[in-house]
Amino acid sequence: MSTPEPPPPQASPASAADPSPISDPIRIVSVSDSESYLKWATQLLSSLPGVEAHVYLIDSPILPTREQVTHAIAGSSWAGRNIPVVTRADLAHIITDHLADIVLGAATGPIVAQLFLTAHLHEYRPALVSGLPGMGLPASKKGMNYRRLMDAFITHSFAEVAQYTEVSALTQVPCEIFLARLPMLRSAGIPQLAATAASSDSATTDSTESNTRAALPRTLVFAPQAKVPESLDDREAIVRALADFASRHRESSVIIKMRSRPGEHETHHELHSYYDILESLRGQEVPGADLIGLGYGPLDEFLVPGAALVTVSSTAALEAFDRGIPTLLISDFGFDRNLLNEAFTDSGATGTLAEVAAGSIGFPTSAWLAQNYFHSDDGRLRDHLELLATRARAGQLPNRRSAVWKQKRLLIRAELRTMAPAPVVRAYRKLRYAR
Repeated sequence: MSTPEPPPPQASPASAADPSPISDPIRIVSVSDSESYLKWATQLLSSLPGVEAHVYLIDSPILPTREQVTHAIAGSSWAGRNIPVVTRADLAHIITDHLADIVLGAATGPIVAQLFLTAHLHEYRPALVSGLPGMGLPASKKGMNYRRLMDAFITHSFAEVAQYTEVSALTQVPCEIFLARLPMLRSAGIPQLAATAASSDSATTDSTESNTRAALPRTLVFAPQAKVPESLDDREAIVRALADFASRHRESSVIIKMRSRPGEHETHHELHSYYDILESLRGQEVPGADLIGLGYGPLDEFLVPGAALVTVSSTAALEAFDRGIPTLLISDFGFDRNLLNEAFTDSGATGTLAEVAAGSIGFPTSAWLAQNYFHSDDGRLRDHLELLATRARAGQLPNRRSAVWKQKRLLIRAELRTMAPAPVVRAYRKLRYAR
């Protein structure tokens, strides 16, 4: 790597109380470890003016393939560009080489912990910022602990601000909680059901009505999520409903928009693959199963006029709302923290598997949209980041020595768990929780 120029000197105590705003671009180094985090980081950084950003992938077990990277950066300023892959040993040099004002931990908890520990020990430490690549509810104490050294956490709704503020206090992680719009959402105001999706025989298409149902979709798209629902029976029930729709409405097409191809890695491990479930139902000659297709690529390519989206809990639903696409959140399994979908309970866009089979797909109410992820984007995130960068250059960021040791112990335990045999880990957990 090239030898960097010396970083600016730390401010003296006299000047540190009133740092001058920076006039040149904010220097940001972003590190990701999976497709979803890379998508969030590149979309977010592309939306910020006056930023000099450098995006990296870190070598890890969930490192995305070249095709996944292409899909992740599509539509961002990094489209068509190479994303360098680095190791943990490279992190300190990267931060130094780019004279980073801010390090963005756009990765899973253990990677962010290592990244922030490296950055915090830097002589001229940058501000440390993290966030999640989609809906962040429910807020997790474990996730917050991995990000213990951060200065700020980016949330995407008023409910997320409230929950993460509470978890920050409970875990004693003294960070600022910023509110921003998910960078994948492009609507200027509150989204409305697209005119092409409105049902001609419906009494109303006003999205303030919770019982609005759109016209029969020409393409029904199912967006899976790796973690929910967990059971094979529940997942099979979804595919059977899709097959029922395909059998009853042969003028329409059905696609399962896969998150990855067989053998590719994702942020979260999927226990029961929809690819295998579909193959099983085809083998059983379930009517309509042979009419279901598998789709790959950026979600944008599937959210087109005439389409409708079905999911259990996914940021894909928010992207569909954003484009005015009819959307149904499956209600058969309930709405709670374990299913990661409690935010959708009163959205007005919920429905049963029977409604999926019938092609009766709705759209959320305007009131719900205004309170959940579709608030106005006032550009304050850029201002917040500039202030953090200014404080970093002035040497005003806190040195959390006690938090550093907590973070080191957390990482050591995580590394030991990966090396210890499963019986040893189970025995350790029994002893720990028996106290």
